[in-house]
Amino acid sequence: MGISNKRKLHIRESIKNSGTVSVADLAQELSVSEMTIRRDLSEMENEGFLKRTHGGAVREVSRSYEPPFSARQEINKEAKTLIAEKAVSYLEEGDTIAVDSGTTALEFARLLNRFRSLTIVTPSIHIASMFLTNPGIETILAGGIVRKNEGSMVGEITRKTFENLYFDKFFLSTAALSAEAGYTEYISEDAEIKRLIISHSKKTIALMDSTKLGRTAFSRVCGIEDTEILITDSKPDNGLIRDLTDNNVILDINRTQGDKNELVK
Repeated sequence: MGISNKRKLHIRESIKNSGTVSVADLAQELSVSEMTIRRDLSEMENEGFLKRTHGGAVREVSRSYEPPFSARQEINKEAKTLIAEKAVSYLEEGDTIAVDSGTTALEFARLLNRFRSLTIVTPSIHIASMFLTNPGIETILAGGIVRKNEGSMVGEITRKTFENLYFDKFFLSTAALSAEAGYTEYISEDAEIKRLIISHSKKTIALMDSTKLGRTAFSRVCGIEDTEILITDSKPDNGLIRDLTDNNVILDINRTQGDKNELVK
């Protein structure tokens, strides 16, 4: 087995076990340059095994496969924290908001206890439990069927909850976003609830780290035109930027430390 193939075997095992790898970690583990790792990852992406991301790669899987919630929490965690910090800047005291059940939305929710007056409605058990000791935050957990691996609600009861409520802002977090398909989710039940919340919100703010951009999951949530703001950590491809601009969606890029942030209107 050649040296290149040995490296790729190591990368395959690493990404199969964790779902994600970073260029810096692989370069250190394999004692090669980061340029060599990037070349390996590009070749493996062409083979259909993985999807390149900013600083690494994630496993390429079927569109309906939903990685475990705990594993998704660790993917691109720094980027999710940056996105969450930026998202907070769009909030005002007294807002009535819906907060989605994804891992980026969870990072956003961690920051909301700094507010003194909010009404928060969410299908996420994880998120609803964060505000038990904050007297200024009124929390509504949508009922329904519990998705045990996700700690979130779906189904008829969930839908009926959101049918009767309206929001100033919805902080949306989906599995994927592409110019061709718009926002998509792993399962159709999740997508249905998100569509309903969007239709009942004055403004929808999408929170999407760069690993989700340019990808398509199983079930369509909405089109790009159905959101007002996209917050991410890295510049999308030109096709997606063009669609965002054509639909008057604000692109707010909050990059990692040392890189210049960008606001595209």
